[in-house]
Amino acid sequence: MRAQRMWLLILNITFNMVMGFILPVNTIFIHKNLHESLTTAGLALMIYSALMMVGNALGGVMFDRFSRRGTLYAGYIISVASLVVMSVHHVWPTYAIMLVVLGFGMGLSYTAINAYTAFVAEQMSGDSRVIFNNMYLAANIGIAVGSTAVGFIFKLSIFLTFFIPALLFIVAILIVLFKGNVLDQENEAEYESGSDKTYVDEEVDPRIEIGSGRFEINLVIICAAIFAVWLGYSQWDSNMSIYMLNKGFSTRQYGLVFTFNAASLLIIQPVMNRVVSKIFKLLKNQIMLGTAIMGLSFLILPKAETYLMFIISMLFLTIGESMVFPTIPALLSKMSTNKNRGTFQSFYSIFGSLGRALGPYAGSLVVTLLSFSHLFVIITVMMLIFAVAMVGVKELE
Repeated sequence: MRAQRMWLLILNITFNMVMGFILPVNTIFIHKNLHESLTTAGLALMIYSALMMVGNALGGVMFDRFSRRGTLYAGYIISVASLVVMSVHHVWPTYAIMLVVLGFGMGLSYTAINAYTAFVAEQMSGDSRVIFNNMYLAANIGIAVGSTAVGFIFKLSIFLTFFIPALLFIVAILIVLFKGNVLDQENEAEYESGSDKTYVDEEVDPRIEIGSGRFEINLVIICAAIFAVWLGYSQWDSNMSIYMLNKGFSTRQYGLVFTFNAASLLIIQPVMNRVVSKIFKLLKNQIMLGTAIMGLSFLILPKAETYLMFIISMLFLTIGESMVFPTIPALLSKMSTNKNRGTFQSFYSIFGSLGRALGPYAGSLVVTLLSFSHLFVIITVMMLIFAVAMVGVKELE
């Protein structure tokens, strides 16, 4: 099982390194290098996000009904093909078309990796939150490494900017090709004996145990909470840059806030693994507290005049996100069976992507019509509402 988790962590780091490479340069490349308007760049990225959500949804169905490894292969191969074309033929509109195709391929892969995480968590003895926390930490490391590296590589070579991510996905394909049997194993004994037995259906179906009507309410609350949390969190990636610049801070100081976020997460996440998981026996209670902390972190911002206040706000946000983001997939896994594990994990990908896609625009509307202070209060109230709503989720012991 240790090898199984190790290879899965490597796949997750690799995937997020590619995300770190691609996301920071898209708008700059389309606007500065291809000489398209910012509106056009925004439209291309919106379609990219939409196709990623389609890939998320289809990836869940493919993982459950067809082939786990096949879903990974399909996503990686589509992504590699689009990245290779982008690296050698980066002109408009070919670049935009390949970017959209890339979004679809990465959507397939992302859901498959999350579904594999849920599959592995189901085989673990002890608290399954550990694997989700480790995967979340691995994802942040991958994004940090990728986004740091692309800052140097983009200036050197457009070809390498897109070809290196293609090589990373080729490495991932080779891992699935040669270590796929490790990823699919149910336990060490079966793997060592060379058994090809697939896993059997779980004896307990949470939908039956909870009740169909209450189960649907669970899903609605959880999916709405995912959307709301990411909609609020996305303000730091978008409108907060304008807010900090208006306060007299530099772009470099704004970027260093995220460096602090990544560095502090390396300390905070292991604490969550060892301490918080022992305090909260029910996952929904951990999500509830984490969401409330994330929401309250925004109340620091209206009166923030010093750089330290922004750092403190980010610290509280980081503590909250470390409790929420890895735990929601764990809760979805707890509610699923081997027949629908991939589909349930796709909910997190879809509604998270939707929140990230609409968050910057919704936030800018509030700022334009009201003010930044109103935006921060609205986000706090919204997150507190969904924190309280988590009480209504019926979770099996």
